Amino acid sequence: MAQVRGSCQSFCPDGESKMRIREKLLHYFELKNGQKNTPGILVKEFTRSAADAKMPQAKDMRTEQSLIKTVEYLLKDIILDNRKPYNVVYDFIFDRLRAVRREIVIQMFDARRTIRLLEPIVMFLAFSLYKLSIEPIDKFDPKICNQHLQECLTGVLCCYEDLDRQSSTTTEKPTLRELERRCFIEGLYQMFNLGSPQSFIRALTLPEHVRQDATFRLCFEMCLSYQQGNLYRVVMGLPQLPHILCAVASTKLQAIRRSLLQIFTHAYNNKQLTVPAPYLLRLLLIDSPAGLQEQCRHYNIALAPDRKSVLFNKTDFRQSAMTLGCRHESFVESKLARVYLPEVLLMKKL
Repeated sequence: MAQVRGSCQSFCPDGESKMRIREKLLHYFELKNGQKNTPGILVKEFTRSAADAKMPQAKDMRTEQSLIKTVEYLLKDIILDNRKPYNVVYDFIFDRLRAVRREIVIQMFDARRTIRLLEPIVMFLAFSLYKLSIEPIDKFDPKICNQHLQECLTGVLCCYEDLDRQSSTTTEKPTLRELERRCFIEGLYQMFNLGSPQSFIRALTLPEHVRQDATFRLCFEMCLSYQQGNLYRVVMGLPQLPHILCAVASTKLQAIRRSLLQIFTHAYNNKQLTVPAPYLLRLLLIDSPAGLQEQCRHYNIALAPDRKSVLFNKTDFRQSAMTLGCRHESFVESKLARVYLPEVLLMKKL
């Protein structure tokens, strides 16, 4: 297949822009100041390849610089647009970034150029996975987001491996910023796949400079603790993670809380033994007694009459209960509130 090099310098090729304006197929964020049928800034939308489709022409494909500017526009201007709920913002950005990913494949970008475009997409999907985790299924499907995040992570990691293989035959070396970004993404892969043997094995084979990075080392130690069954160390490590890593890891927290409570039902399976509620609040990273009471009600764990301690009985634990859904944790929210989101998603400041 002949390689196509894009020549379009705008966010959306002229042919698509004219067609969508004519057919009134503009998204809310493509309307000028939200005015109906008044075109603003259009961004190329994602379309699936048909079996009989012809090879795209250069004029319908964006240049590398145009793709970079498109990603920056979406993750700087659109993501901060609060005229619509975040799930609407997510749907728009998600679709337009799929179009970017499709052009990366069609134009057969090399590893370095692919990394530059895919890394911010990974960050966006990771942030959105946490941000929308509390939404109902009709507004956000976490399975789709998980699937695309895994695909993008795999694509980036494959590119890292390509560059590692090329490093022995080329004089071009990664910059300190590129190395820092890689360590962060490698840590994100570990947290997203917490408990996966494949991700754990990968961590053991990474280059020395990645394994010695402080952020990655913390992620790896948490994964090692998880493999060893030491959930206490996993939970204690969560608040130490930076922003997006902390957000992604917190989506696993409800399952970890359930496992810890099950462990307690075996360790303290005695009517004479109780566990102080303040201790459980610290251990489970729950910020209010009401949150602990919710866990106890859901899994049928008894509270002492004074509600200051918890009584565990393994025969009473409701094994059939589904794990409680994800929620916005206060320690994650405080971290995200202190950062400028576009800088973080575009990996300009970690």
